[in-house]
Amino acid sequence: MKNRIWLGFILVLVFSACRKDPKDPLTNQGGTKYVPTVIDPTTIFPVSKFGLPNLPSDNPFTEEGIYLGRMLFYDPILSFDSTVSCGSCHRQENAFADPVKYSNGIYGLKTGRNSSSLINLAYSKKFFWDARQTTLRDQVFEPIQAHNEMAMTLPLLSKRLAKAKRYVEYFDKAFGAEPNVFDMSKAMEQFLLSIVSQNSLFNDFFPGRFSLLNDGQQRGALLFNGLVNFDVPTGLTTGADCFHCHGGALAQQNNPDMGGIANNGLDGSFSDKGYGAITNNPMDRGLFKTPTLLNIALTGPYMHDGRFTTLDQVIDHYSDNMNFQSPTISPMLTAHSSRQLLLSTKQKADLKAYLLTMTDTVFIKNPAYSNPFKK
Repeated sequence: MKNRIWLGFILVLVFSACRKDPKDPLTNQGGTKYVPTVIDPTTIFPVSKFGLPNLPSDNPFTEEGIYLGRMLFYDPILSFDSTVSCGSCHRQENAFADPVKYSNGIYGLKTGRNSSSLINLAYSKKFFWDARQTTLRDQVFEPIQAHNEMAMTLPLLSKRLAKAKRYVEYFDKAFGAEPNVFDMSKAMEQFLLSIVSQNSLFNDFFPGRFSLLNDGQQRGALLFNGLVNFDVPTGLTTGADCFHCHGGALAQQNNPDMGGIANNGLDGSFSDKGYGAITNNPMDRGLFKTPTLLNIALTGPYMHDGRFTTLDQVIDHYSDNMNFQSPTISPMLTAHSSRQLLLSTKQKADLKAYLLTMTDTVFIKNPAYSNPFKK
């Protein structure tokens, strides 16, 4: 008899422990767990153009996760004085770059480098100009905590998020959890990975539908994708060999070992060591991540320090002003006997015309990437 009583008591305890707390935030009023809406990556990425990127297996795309990341990206609550958001320095109309040499952080402090474009990041293997990060979820913590950018502390940010009703709701929907900085980074990773630019004339043309280009654009395409070969009678080159570092449908070399991080002949000595400051290897001094050229007309000023304000200046650099004495210059740039290309005025105009085909006017107006707080 005593054994039966004890058995019954134990069963009551077991079933009581298994019951859902009616106040559990993981359940809705009907008592069922909220299930985020999973998104098939093939509906985000243009597989036929770019292929399917390698995506984090522990952070699948969901409608709720991407939207939460988008909210966080545009919310100045992430900065210490609540004045600066990620979107302050990465503007959609500029292909998520900033049209100034150095961006403004809190209290008007300046960033140390030009703000990079944030397009097609799912296809990148390294992040930041100096390639110091390998995942976007780690990358997002740096500007948030940088003293001259958002200057936020993670404990304070956790408290702020927890007090915001909208984030209590959306963290629950996206991750079944209360607001926290770990899931914050995953939500922002989802949003950043989802930003895709694919609708430029270049994207429709590549790799060879020449009928879509006018005569000048076609000549520019041949220059861009042609090997350097100096013509004996004229002394001019018949190719500019841009494609080795900016090739393919993404107009970017993403393999760090094959030109994805390079010294492009800007300087003979380095006030900014770039990748070399990360590796402490003298042969990496002055090396920076090779950016995509998609939307290049929208992302100026150019280079890691924003030294060039126009595309014409960029073209002039590669044509006429390469510093072949730079100690770590890319071998791809010295392969043509360290000789300036000296492109003609017409060749420069044709090359620029081709670069302008890379502008995606659909992307910069896509509401899926816009500020959700501005209706």
